[in-house]
Amino acid sequence: MPRPFRALLARMLLAVCAVLLLAAPAAARITDRELSCADWLKSGAHRKSEYAAPVANKIRAFCAANPKMKAIDAEMTMTGD
Repeated sequence: MPRPFRALLARMLLAVCAVLLLAAPAAARITDRELSCADWLKSGAHRKSEYAAPVANKIRAFCAANPKMKAIDAEMTMTGD
């Protein structure tokens, strides 16, 4: 392989990796789109949060205050995703 082609290929690979890393935080951690906040809190899934503790606490508090809301909507509201 010619050297300029390898350099271009390496740059493209880095660009793809950067895009994937930037897109990852926007992905929701709550995967069941139909789960209500009350059910999410009852299931104990909130104990395995991938968020930092302050953000996870905000999501739990918001869900406790809005038990009929969808858990995924509460997560997106509190994280801004």
